[in-house]
Amino acid sequence: MAVPEDSELLKRIDRLEKELRDLHLRVVALERLVGAGGLHDYDQATVQKKVAFDWQAPDRD
Repeated sequence: MAVPEDSELLKRIDRLEKELRDLHLRVVALERLVGAGGLHDYDQATVQKKVAFDWQAPDRD
């Protein structure tokens, strides 16, 4: 397999970085569309239980 030149690698990295930015923007847009920006109800309940458990721990200083 031939080793690509530096300019080819830089072009490929630039293209991949652009694709990554585009995908990130698409995910953000989809989350806004479906309202998935916050915690799911199940996750929220788990966090609340964990906080209560930690607060009640006997070795809490």
